[in-house]
Amino acid sequence: MRFSIRRFLIATILMVIIGGGLLLAFLTYRTIYHELDEQYDAELVQSAHLLAGFWQDGHPPEASLSALDNQESRYLRYFIYQLWQNGELVSASEGYPETPLVALDDKPFYAEIKGWHAYSLPLSNERWLILAESDYARHSMVKNVAGSLLVPYLISVPFVIMLVWLAIRLGLSPLSDLVRSVSRRSPDNLSPLTDGRKVRELEPVKDAINALLLRLKAGIDREKRFTADAAHELRTLLMVLQLHADNARSLSDPRQREESLQKLQEAVGRAERMLEQLLTLARLDPAHGTPEHGARADILRVARDTLASLVPLGDRFQQQLELALETSLWAKIPEEALQLVLRNLVDNACRYAAPGVICLNAELQDKQVIIEVTDSGEGLDEEQWQRFGERFSRGHSDADGAGLGLSIVNGLLSLYGGSLSYRKRCAQSPAAAIVVLPAATQEPGL
Repeated sequence: MRFSIRRFLIATILMVIIGGGLLLAFLTYRTIYHELDEQYDAELVQSAHLLAGFWQDGHPPEASLSALDNQESRYLRYFIYQLWQNGELVSASEGYPETPLVALDDKPFYAEIKGWHAYSLPLSNERWLILAESDYARHSMVKNVAGSLLVPYLISVPFVIMLVWLAIRLGLSPLSDLVRSVSRRSPDNLSPLTDGRKVRELEPVKDAINALLLRLKAGIDREKRFTADAAHELRTLLMVLQLHADNARSLSDPRQREESLQKLQEAVGRAERMLEQLLTLARLDPAHGTPEHGARADILRVARDTLASLVPLGDRFQQQLELALETSLWAKIPEEALQLVLRNLVDNACRYAAPGVICLNAELQDKQVIIEVTDSGEGLDEEQWQRFGERFSRGHSDADGAGLGLSIVNGLLSLYGGSLSYRKRCAQSPAAAIVVLPAATQEPGL
């Protein structure tokens, strides 16, 4: 069952209203009963003293004065009295027992017994006056008073519920407007939401939706550019492959045919490299996803393996590959990802730097690992760095790369909290590509 804010608010407010009404009824009843109990007890004592004033010189008041007619006899159940002298009942309300309702003591005595509030007042010459009031009368009075207060409340509850429902409906109407605004949009409309009145509680939601729309638009635009560039590059490669294949088939000279087949083989290698890099980018771009938690790489081992695999490429471009790192350093990145980063950086240095020495070194600084790939070239300035970091951007138009290496490096480093920068050649230091990665502890068990 789906959660409904409207139903939740209505149910919660109804429970508050009904629960508050029940609590109000209970507290009202208790408070009124307590106050009336105090008031009637005081009146009971005062009435006893007032009645005692009519019993003077030991002569009880005439019974006819306290007699009730037929219409008044219904009040007998609410209020009674007893007059005692020398242990004998000399006068009492009609129809009540001839035993004292409470003990005849030497001091005034008050008690609640058998549903009565009774008060005994001792007089001179062994006389006692007992006055009692029914608890039923007090409860009846409290119920009437509480009912007169609560009935208007109960009558108003349906109207309050209706007003609450209308208020919630009106209060949630901006949310319904936002839903309609989003649902009416076409799939290609990724512009920010600007219509509708501004509601403080909904502004963070609209800002989050607008930020998501901007990210989606940027991602779609990036993918469109990527698809267009990839299609152009692949179309060029296919054209070159077709051209070399046609040339090889049409040439009769074995030497020229061999040269054409060699160029065809190089074009096939370039196409294979481009497809591999395109697949790598396809895995990186959509996610910018969750990095592999707990991943760590031994930079010494990865660098040694990477340089060993690139020795033929270095020989081809007259580059000598060296590893200056002698001890293991650990970085928070999977070994496969670090190998891709180092392979692309060393590959670029082999292809675009002047013949010489390419050296790979690393050091630990403030919980970060700094990896440098130095070469004999002049290095990149900031403008070249930004330009070559774009997809399908190559250092030379006749280079056999796809122009995707630095895009892959930047994508991988962004996933694992790293960065890439470049240093121009100067008198004190050679040109270098500098990778910064978070340092990791040594693998458990080593």
